[in-house]
Amino acid sequence: MPPPLPLRLLSTLALLTGTWAARGALAEPGGALVGGVALVAALWALWPSARLAAFDEAARARRRAARAARARLGIEAEDAGLLELTLNHPSRVMVLSFLLLCAAGGLALTLPALSRGAPPSLVDALFTSVSATCVTGLGVIDMPVVLNGLGQLWLLALIQVGGLGVMAFSAFAFELLGKRLSLSHERAAADLIGAERGAALRDTLHAVLRVTLAAEALGALALAVAFWARGDGPLEGLWRGAFTSISAFCNAGFALQSSSLVPYADSPFILAVTGALIAVGGLGPLVVVAALRWRRPERRTLQARLVLWTSALLTLAPALLIAAVEWHGALAHLSAPHKLTNALFQSVTLRTAGFNSVDLSALHPATLALMICVMFVGGSPGSTAGGVKTTTIAVTLLAVAAVVRGQERVQVFGRALSPAAVVRAGAVCTLSVLGCCAALVAVLLTQTLSFEVALFEVVSALATAGLSVGGTAALDDVGKVIIMVCMFVGRVGPLTLFVFLMSNAHPASPLRRPEEQVLIG
Repeated sequence: MPPPLPLRLLSTLALLTGTWAARGALAEPGGALVGGVALVAALWALWPSARLAAFDEAARARRRAARAARARLGIEAEDAGLLELTLNHPSRVMVLSFLLLCAAGGLALTLPALSRGAPPSLVDALFTSVSATCVTGLGVIDMPVVLNGLGQLWLLALIQVGGLGVMAFSAFAFELLGKRLSLSHERAAADLIGAERGAALRDTLHAVLRVTLAAEALGALALAVAFWARGDGPLEGLWRGAFTSISAFCNAGFALQSSSLVPYADSPFILAVTGALIAVGGLGPLVVVAALRWRRPERRTLQARLVLWTSALLTLAPALLIAAVEWHGALAHLSAPHKLTNALFQSVTLRTAGFNSVDLSALHPATLALMICVMFVGGSPGSTAGGVKTTTIAVTLLAVAAVVRGQERVQVFGRALSPAAVVRAGAVCTLSVLGCCAALVAVLLTQTLSFEVALFEVVSALATAGLSVGGTAALDDVGKVIIMVCMFVGRVGPLTLFVFLMSNAHPASPLRRPEEQVLIG
């Protein structure tokens, strides 16, 4: 039996990255360590493959039956290989896939062929790769200056794959090859993009692909025309438009201008197109499809309603507050229509997109506090955005309102939410707050940043927002590693937690424990 396809892909990627990193050990001391780890991981991956291939059909059938029995009992085999245990658990596959993609992307960015001059250091290259793969947008290098056209194309590929998710791309690949994922990985892909399992997953994948390609293509064309009108050449304008469109739809926040979109603060059309791409990517393809078919009652799901209403509120309210606070501040140099346009765009991009059209260092402290709150919420489930997600914060606030009104069940739009959904929302919010606190303490202990700047950077990284008020540029190598961990956890943490909670759900026990009250508040 040939080794499973995911196993072959991971082994090949680990061998290639490990071999290349070992070659660069003389130039980068960390290259030998990364290469050694990758080579060991590859050998560990190949060993179970060889053992599986050596077994006959009867032995493989007995192993499958044993694994199925252990899965029903919730027990993992003590003698199973590390990689086998990993590949049999969807949440672990997502973490490993993102980790390998970040490592491969960072190692490639250290190649001289991808840079205009001297390539970035290993730490800076890994930071850039993690920021792109986790669609964050924080940068420790001047990307348009350091990377050449090939390097920018590689970065764009990391953004696209990381934005839609490795599991979604795996499902796309299997669909093109006419194959099926395993049941556990099919469930993970469905949970990742917010789809129903089974036959509906194929239709959902097609819808995701259509929305993604259509939005990015139309956005690239519209932005290319706008950049041509601003003086770019045909090829330069087309490349700038395509890069900005994909980066905006994936909520990545990378731009081909060192100052992001500040040079286009006086262009309502560019800001409007970019903001629309950010909004569509932040809503998620399935919600976009549901919104386009809103006249059909069956498409008016509670999920779509919560996402649309919460997103609208988190866009309009911050825009009005930013305009009111910064009218004579950071927006003072613009005309009245441009002030409103930039306030609205900055409100949209706060939802984990990472672009900015105004100087963030000139913002009022009240505006920065508002931005931290909006970044913490982020986008919607099944989208390219990060944060705790709009539905999570909506369910949490609805639960608070239900407690205040003395209601036992959380109700909204004529529907009652399941207690499990309320508990999960509270768990995600609690873990996110604890993660912010832990990362903030780590940054303050190791970096010479003020509390406000450190808090802004930590929330921006954990929510994959990508905005910075100058703290990223002041980080040393230790600080960069901390922020890298924040970006990685912010991208895979909520997804992994959600899949873990869904995949480890067990039927309720018939045994009822006695209840006892505790004082709350």
